[in-house]
This record gives sequence, C-alpha cells and structure tokens, in this order.
Amino acid sequence: MAIASITVMLWIMWSDTIRAKRPSPILYAVRIALFLIVSGVLILNMVRRPDLFHGGARSITIVAVVVGFLGAGYFARRLTLRK
Repeated sequence: MAIASITVMLWIMWSDTIRAKRPSPILYAVRIALFLIVSGVLILNMVRRPDLFHGGARSITIVAVVVGFLGAGYFARRLTLRK
C-alpha cells in the first residue's frame, strides 16, 4: 500500500508541474485533502497494526507519509500563490 501511494502521489505532483494550465482552486483543495487523508491512514495503520510493519515496510511507509505531507504542502503553496 505504501509503494502504491508513493507512486500515485508523485505522479499527481509530477503531472501538475508539467501542466500548462492551472486547475481550479477546488481541485487543489481536494488534492491537499487526499494527500493528508492517505498520510493519516498510513500513520493510523502503523499505530494500530505495528506487527504488519517490520524493517523495510516501516521505512517505506514513513517515506510515503513524508511524501504525502510534502505533497499537501506543495499544493497548499500552489493554491495560495495563484495568479
């Protein structure tokens, strides 16, 4: 689940950087919420089910959470810096 979420979140951020036209503010708000929700679910799973996360799985999940928070920050910045 962590690898899939990293892939999707990075793809969404990459596709936003190459897009010439900026999407509507509501789409940025949805993306921010999506990134925060996914990060929250990953954290919740690590807390509730620590037996599922050993070694590499825990590391990849932490990387996915960091990517989620950075992505939410990226889209929040894009939302506030609209032209």
